[in-house]
Amino acid sequence: MLEWLALGTAVNDWFALGLLDYINPICYTAFTIIGFFYFRKMMKPGFYYVYFVGAVISLIGGFFIPTIKTLIGLGIMDWNLPVSKVIIANTGFLISGPTLFIGTMKANRADSPKTKNVTLNSLGLLAADLAFLNKFIVGFGALGMILIYITTAKLAIERKRYYAVATIAISLCGTLFESFYSNSGTDLNSPLVHWVIEIGAVITHLMLVLSAYLLFIYKDKREAKEA
Repeated sequence: MLEWLALGTAVNDWFALGLLDYINPICYTAFTIIGFFYFRKMMKPGFYYVYFVGAVISLIGGFFIPTIKTLIGLGIMDWNLPVSKVIIANTGFLISGPTLFIGTMKANRADSPKTKNVTLNSLGLLAADLAFLNKFIVGFGALGMILIYITTAKLAIERKRYYAVATIAISLCGTLFESFYSNSGTDLNSPLVHWVIEIGAVITHLMLVLSAYLLFIYKDKREAKEA
Protein backbone atom coordinates (compact mmCIF):
# COMPACT_ATOMS: atom_id res chain seq x y z
CA MET A 1 0.00 0.00 0.00
CA LEU A 2 2.80 2.41 0.92
CA GLU A 3 4.60 1.61 -2.34
CA TRP A 4 1.50 2.49 -4.38
CA LEU A 5 1.07 5.70 -2.36
CA ALA A 6 4.69 6.67 -3.00
CA LEU A 7 4.27 5.93 -6.71
CA GLY A 8 1.13 8.06 -6.86
CA THR A 9 2.91 10.96 -5.14
CA ALA A 10 5.80 10.73 -7.64
CA VAL A 11 3.35 10.70 -10.56
CA ASN A 12 1.62 13.81 -9.22
CA ASP A 13 5.01 15.48 -8.74
CA TRP A 14 6.02 14.88 -12.35
CA PHE A 15 2.68 16.25 -13.59
CA ALA A 16 3.09 19.42 -11.49
CA LEU A 17 6.74 19.72 -12.57
CA GLY A 18 5.71 19.43 -16.20
CA LEU A 19 3.16 22.25 -15.86
CA LEU A 20 5.69 24.42 -14.00
CA ASP A 21 8.36 23.69 -16.62
CA TYR A 22 6.15 25.11 -19.40
CA ILE A 23 6.86 28.58 -17.98
CA ASN A 24 10.49 28.31 -19.15
CA PRO A 25 9.92 27.84 -22.92
CA ILE A 26 7.04 30.32 -22.82
CA CYS A 27 9.36 32.93 -21.30
CA TYR A 28 12.10 32.12 -23.79
CA THR A 29 9.54 32.43 -26.60
CA ALA A 30 8.75 35.94 -25.34
CA PHE A 31 12.48 36.77 -25.24
CA THR A 32 12.89 35.43 -28.79
CA ILE A 33 9.92 37.43 -30.10
CA ILE A 34 11.31 40.63 -28.57
CA GLY A 35 14.71 39.77 -29.99
CA PHE A 36 13.17 39.12 -33.41
CA PHE A 37 12.31 42.80 -33.74
CA TYR A 38 15.36 44.32 -32.07
CA PHE A 39 18.27 41.97 -32.77
CA ARG A 40 17.20 41.85 -36.43
CA LYS A 41 17.73 45.60 -36.72
CA MET A 42 21.07 45.40 -34.98
CA MET A 43 22.70 42.33 -36.57
CA LYS A 44 23.68 41.61 -40.16
CA PRO A 45 21.43 38.99 -41.78
CA GLY A 46 24.09 36.28 -41.90
CA PHE A 47 24.50 36.38 -38.13
CA TYR A 48 20.86 37.05 -37.31
CA TYR A 49 19.40 34.11 -39.21
CA VAL A 50 21.84 31.65 -37.66
CA TYR A 51 20.99 33.06 -34.22
CA PHE A 52 17.28 32.75 -34.94
CA VAL A 53 17.61 29.14 -36.14
CA GLY A 54 19.41 28.30 -32.88
CA ALA A 55 16.67 30.00 -30.85
CA VAL A 56 13.96 28.01 -32.63
CA ILE A 57 15.84 24.74 -32.00
CA SER A 58 16.04 25.66 -28.29
CA LEU A 59 12.31 26.30 -28.22
CA ILE A 60 11.53 22.95 -29.84
CA GLY A 61 13.54 21.11 -27.21
CA GLY A 62 12.22 23.40 -24.51
CA PHE A 63 8.57 22.54 -25.19
CA PHE A 64 9.31 18.83 -25.55
CA ILE A 65 10.77 18.56 -22.01
CA PRO A 66 7.70 19.72 -20.00
CA THR A 67 5.40 17.77 -22.32
CA ILE A 68 7.27 14.56 -21.52
CA LYS A 69 7.18 15.29 -17.77
CA THR A 70 3.44 15.95 -17.97
CA LEU A 71 2.83 12.69 -19.84
CA ILE A 72 4.89 10.83 -17.25
CA GLY A 73 2.82 12.45 -14.51
CA LEU A 74 -0.37 11.31 -16.23
CA GLY A 75 0.98 7.76 -16.37
CA ILE A 76 1.03 7.73 -20.17
CA MET A 77 4.83 7.35 -20.31
CA ASP A 78 7.33 5.60 -18.09
CA TRP A 79 9.93 7.75 -16.37
CA ASN A 80 13.17 8.33 -18.23
CA LEU A 81 15.39 11.37 -18.17
CA PRO A 82 14.54 13.36 -21.37
CA VAL A 83 18.20 13.41 -22.36
CA SER A 84 17.63 13.68 -26.11
CA LYS A 85 15.26 16.64 -25.66
CA VAL A 86 17.76 18.39 -23.36
CA ILE A 87 20.37 17.89 -26.10
CA ILE A 88 18.03 19.55 -28.63
CA ALA A 89 17.51 22.58 -26.39
CA ASN A 90 21.19 22.94 -25.59
CA THR A 91 22.15 22.52 -29.25
CA GLY A 92 20.03 25.59 -29.92
CA PHE A 93 21.78 27.55 -27.16
CA LEU A 94 25.13 26.39 -28.49
CA ILE A 95 24.26 27.82 -31.91
CA SER A 96 22.48 31.00 -30.86
CA GLY A 97 24.70 32.06 -27.95
CA PRO A 98 28.05 32.50 -29.77
CA THR A 99 26.29 33.85 -32.87
CA LEU A 100 24.46 36.54 -30.90
CA PHE A 101 27.63 37.43 -29.00
CA ILE A 102 29.76 37.81 -32.15
CA GLY A 103 26.97 39.28 -34.30
CA THR A 104 26.31 42.15 -31.88
CA MET A 105 29.95 43.22 -31.71
CA LYS A 106 30.28 46.71 -33.12
CA ALA A 107 32.41 45.53 -36.06
CA ASN A 108 29.69 43.04 -37.08
CA ARG A 109 26.55 45.13 -36.63
CA ALA A 110 24.26 46.13 -39.45
CA ASP A 111 25.59 49.69 -39.53
CA SER A 112 29.22 48.54 -39.79
CA PRO A 113 30.96 49.21 -43.13
CA LYS A 114 32.42 45.71 -43.12
CA THR A 115 29.89 43.66 -45.10
CA LYS A 116 31.89 41.00 -46.93
CA ASN A 117 31.66 37.32 -46.07
CA VAL A 118 29.25 37.84 -43.18
CA THR A 119 26.99 34.99 -44.22
CA LEU A 120 29.91 32.65 -44.89
CA ASN A 121 31.53 33.50 -41.57
CA SER A 122 28.33 32.97 -39.61
CA LEU A 123 27.63 29.67 -41.36
CA GLY A 124 31.19 28.64 -40.53
CA LEU A 125 30.43 29.45 -36.90
CA LEU A 126 27.34 27.27 -37.12
CA ALA A 127 29.40 24.38 -38.50
CA ALA A 128 31.96 24.82 -35.73
CA ASP A 129 29.16 24.73 -33.16
CA LEU A 130 27.73 21.52 -34.60
CA ALA A 131 31.15 19.89 -34.39
CA PHE A 132 30.91 20.06 -30.61
CA LEU A 133 27.75 17.94 -30.39
CA ASN A 134 28.90 15.18 -28.09
CA LYS A 135 28.33 13.99 -24.53
CA PHE A 136 29.39 17.42 -23.23
CA ILE A 137 26.56 19.16 -25.10
CA VAL A 138 24.75 20.22 -21.93
CA GLY A 139 27.82 22.05 -20.65
CA PHE A 140 28.40 23.73 -24.00
CA GLY A 141 24.71 24.62 -24.18
CA ALA A 142 24.96 26.31 -20.78
CA LEU A 143 27.95 28.25 -22.15
CA GLY A 144 25.81 29.35 -25.11
CA MET A 145 23.10 30.55 -22.75
CA ILE A 146 25.67 32.44 -20.69
CA LEU A 147 26.88 34.19 -23.87
CA ILE A 148 23.28 35.29 -24.50
CA TYR A 149 23.24 36.83 -21.01
CA ILE A 150 26.63 38.48 -21.52
CA THR A 151 25.50 39.93 -24.85
CA THR A 152 22.26 41.25 -23.39
CA ALA A 153 24.16 42.78 -20.45
CA LYS A 154 26.66 44.38 -22.86
CA LEU A 155 23.83 46.00 -24.84
CA ALA A 156 22.14 47.13 -21.62
CA ILE A 157 25.35 48.79 -20.44
CA GLU A 158 25.73 50.52 -23.83
CA ARG A 159 22.20 51.90 -23.48
CA LYS A 160 22.68 52.68 -19.77
CA ARG A 161 19.79 50.40 -18.85
CA TYR A 162 21.16 49.39 -15.46
CA TYR A 163 17.94 47.80 -14.21
CA ALA A 164 18.23 45.43 -17.16
CA VAL A 165 21.82 44.66 -16.15
CA ALA A 166 20.62 43.75 -12.65
CA THR A 167 17.92 41.37 -13.90
CA ILE A 168 20.35 39.76 -16.34
CA ALA A 169 22.81 39.22 -13.47
CA ILE A 170 20.09 37.43 -11.48
CA SER A 171 19.24 35.31 -14.52
CA LEU A 172 22.90 34.45 -15.05
CA CYS A 173 23.30 33.41 -11.41
CA GLY A 174 20.24 31.19 -11.79
CA THR A 175 21.70 29.47 -14.84
CA LEU A 176 25.02 28.88 -13.09
CA PHE A 177 23.20 27.45 -10.07
CA GLU A 178 21.15 25.09 -12.24
CA SER A 179 24.24 23.91 -14.09
CA PHE A 180 26.31 23.26 -10.97
CA TYR A 181 23.42 21.71 -9.03
CA SER A 182 22.35 19.34 -11.79
CA ASN A 183 25.98 18.22 -12.31
CA SER A 184 26.88 17.90 -8.62
CA GLY A 185 26.01 14.22 -8.31
CA THR A 186 22.35 14.80 -7.40
CA ASP A 187 19.81 12.09 -8.18
CA LEU A 188 18.17 13.39 -11.34
CA ASN A 189 15.53 10.65 -11.07
CA SER A 190 14.20 12.29 -7.90
CA PRO A 191 11.25 14.68 -8.27
CA LEU A 192 12.55 16.68 -5.30
CA VAL A 193 15.78 17.46 -7.17
CA HIS A 194 13.77 18.60 -10.20
CA TRP A 195 11.66 20.90 -8.00
CA VAL A 196 14.85 22.73 -7.01
CA ILE A 197 16.05 22.88 -10.63
CA GLU A 198 12.70 23.99 -12.07
CA ILE A 199 12.03 26.70 -9.50
CA GLY A 200 15.49 28.09 -10.25
CA ALA A 201 14.84 27.82 -13.99
CA VAL A 202 11.52 29.65 -13.77
CA ILE A 203 13.11 32.54 -11.85
CA THR A 204 15.96 32.59 -14.39
CA HIS A 205 13.66 32.81 -17.42
CA LEU A 206 11.31 35.35 -15.85
CA MET A 207 14.30 37.59 -15.16
CA LEU A 208 15.50 37.09 -18.74
CA VAL A 209 12.19 38.29 -20.18
CA LEU A 210 12.12 41.21 -17.73
CA SER A 211 15.64 42.20 -18.81
CA ALA A 212 14.57 42.15 -22.49
CA TYR A 213 11.61 44.38 -21.63
CA LEU A 214 13.77 46.80 -19.65
CA LEU A 215 16.40 46.83 -22.39
CA PHE A 216 14.30 47.20 -25.54
CA ILE A 217 10.79 48.33 -24.62
CA TYR A 218 10.71 50.22 -21.33
CA LYS A 219 11.42 53.96 -21.40
CA ASP A 220 11.79 55.94 -18.19
CA LYS A 221 10.55 59.51 -17.79
CA ARG A 222 13.94 61.00 -18.67
CA GLU A 223 14.10 59.14 -21.99
CA ALA A 224 10.49 60.04 -22.76
CA LYS A 225 11.25 63.74 -22.29
CA GLU A 226 14.35 63.53 -24.50
CA ALA A 227 12.28 61.80 -27.22
